[in-house]
Amino acid sequence: MGTKVNSNYEDLISFVRASSSGRATALRPVSYGDELVTNGTFDSDTSGWTSSSAFTATLNQSAGELSVTSTGNYGRALQAITCEIGKIYSLTCDVTEVGTTALVVVAIASSGTVNNAVFLKNDITSTQTVTAIFVATQQTHYVSVGNQDVNTGVTSKFDNISVKEVLFDQPDGTLTLFEHPENVPRVEYDADGNRLGLLVEESRTNLVTYSEDFSNASWSKAASSIDLSVYGGATPDGQTSGFEITEPSTTSTHGLRATLPFTSGQVYTLSIFAKASTSDWCQLLFGAAAFPTLHQNFNLSTGEKGAGSGFDSSQIENFGGGWYRISITATATSTASTDIYVALTDNSDSTRLPSYAGDGTSGVYLYGAQVEAGSFPTSYIKNEGTTSGVTRSADVVSILVADFGYNQSAGTVVVEAKTFSNAEANHGDFALTDGATSPDLMSGSRTGSSVAGTYSTWYRTGGTTQANLVRTSAVEDNVFYKAGFCYKANDFAQSVDGGSILSDSSGTVPSRNSVVLIGDNYYGKLNGHIKSIKYFPRRLTNAQLVDLTS
Repeated sequence: MGTKVNSNYEDLISFVRASSSGRATALRPVSYGDELVTNGTFDSDTSGWTSSSAFTATLNQSAGELSVTSTGNYGRALQAITCEIGKIYSLTCDVTEVGTTALVVVAIASSGTVNNAVFLKNDITSTQTVTAIFVATQQTHYVSVGNQDVNTGVTSKFDNISVKEVLFDQPDGTLTLFEHPENVPRVEYDADGNRLGLLVEESRTNLVTYSEDFSNASWSKAASSIDLSVYGGATPDGQTSGFEITEPSTTSTHGLRATLPFTSGQVYTLSIFAKASTSDWCQLLFGAAAFPTLHQNFNLSTGEKGAGSGFDSSQIENFGGGWYRISITATATSTASTDIYVALTDNSDSTRLPSYAGDGTSGVYLYGAQVEAGSFPTSYIKNEGTTSGVTRSADVVSILVADFGYNQSAGTVVVEAKTFSNAEANHGDFALTDGATSPDLMSGSRTGSSVAGTYSTWYRTGGTTQANLVRTSAVEDNVFYKAGFCYKANDFAQSVDGGSILSDSSGTVPSRNSVVLIGDNYYGKLNGHIKSIKYFPRRLTNAQLVDLTS
């Protein structure tokens, strides 16, 4: 029997991440196609733009900007653009003036109004740059800008309106922490441009109300003693979304804090993106009202950790461009509201929230704070003011076995993957199921609630266990492994990273076998990356299994 090769996973898998709020990020090369908007810079006139027939307006060019003055309710300027259904596009638009009584609207509409808009922002009250990612649902969409106000004579102004197709994984792409639309798979890369694979995560919620706007009142200065300013350089998302905190020339603690509620017994992870400016060191900690006394120091020049104590775990991960994502995980010991802190420190051995004499110049850059319930950090989720938190839905990846020539009587699977953490059970990488009930074949780190570091392959028939091959000390946090496992009547085998064969010579083959789950064993998500999956419609030899996983 031959082997079918599928080099384009998108032609084979079914992928769902049904989250209306989006906010699913991954680091990957991003580039952009040709400009689709005609005359988005308004250098000399308003050609290419027309007044909406439903929401009439007078359009003028003034000082290189588009001026939209309402002559009826909700005056709008429109331009039709040609898209390809299913493709991903990026919109940017500078709102340069807002009328004194007006709300401003920027939209990608499906008609000359904003009905059935694939993107709609109609609550703009100040000058700003509006950015959005959308998936085309028809060939012709309309860029719509103007006034969200029933009064006539209201004027708003716009400039630098652009729509371009988003292109992933191209040689000229720039590594970007990109926010993927719902139902779009995330293939992630590391900071050196190495492809990690398909990112599969459980659902998580970012509890930080304003995760990027550190000037918001929900953030306060520790001891009111730091200077906060906008950072004009590029942040990991490719925008200029960061801030700089700088210590003053006083003796005090120096940092930012925000207050959040915590529940006793729950594990939480605090993370933030940080970059060295005129200081190399910063510190993360949770407040003592709900947590033990704890802290962790981080070196933002070397990517190393300094002194720390009292926490469950901590991490520092390179995101390129001098940016690191630093995190600390701890278990709440009381149900209370307390602060999360990002503190400045002047050395690697600093104690918790140190008080010292600042020099008036030392500081670091910050972007993208996150607090989530869980024992490890997951991908960043942007929150722009939702007090209950913003949730990223789980990734659901599956393949119908009918699409790749599944053999009921015998087969071999080889998976190359990694998981963020072994701290929790059931980081699944593969499962074989009927799509409705629990699987008959499942594998992954700590499958079946085994201890940390184990890799398990559990074979069942109609839900009844036939074999369970458990290998200890096989999986490390954030380290790729290669696992191979075979099935055949009375002949089951497993090898991980070329290790010796584990086997069982008694049992029947899986019967629930219409759907393959990827990065999932039904009981838990991988929470990591799938680099490759190979399926062979036959029981390979033990020697072949060892060779393929070496």
